[in-house]
Amino acid sequence: MPSKPARLNGRIGFAAMGDSSPLGLRSFSHVCIGVTDMERALDFYRRLLGFDLVFDIELEGPSLEVVTGSPGAKGRMAGGLIAGVMVELLALGSTEGPAAGPHLGYTNVSFCVEDLDVAHTRVLELGFAPAQGPVEIGGVRMFFVTDPDGTPIELIEFPDGIASSAQLWGR
Repeated sequence: MPSKPARLNGRIGFAAMGDSSPLGLRSFSHVCIGVTDMERALDFYRRLLGFDLVFDIELEGPSLEVVTGSPGAKGRMAGGLIAGVMVELLALGSTEGPAAGPHLGYTNVSFCVEDLDVAHTRVLELGFAPAQGPVEIGGVRMFFVTDPDGTPIELIEFPDGIASSAQLWGR
């Protein structure tokens, strides 16, 4: 009988296909954002979002070739914390940018701010161009700004002092 990954004795193992248990995840790890120019990306993420650099490494070798599907692949990865979340910036050379607007798969990274109007003003003061002014959808206020490669960054303000999506939805 085929098997699939499952949590057994605190470790990922294999269980029979009839077992519908989800993977035993420990925590959220990181978000990885592809960039074309690492220095330009670091400037954006540091100045606008307070990216606190944790590591900056050069990448190459057989493992990178397997992961990227590109023989001879080389790159650079810089990881840092933004609001306690590990964000990894990955430069693998020139590639096609993201599709404009919502699409299947990854659509944006979102960070909560205390006061959206103050955040919008600060984005402008720092010389960045928001995609639009603050809007409200379902009681949540937001606006978007794109990084230098067009990756959408959402800045969001929850109602009534709520600090997270989980808290908003009662989790």
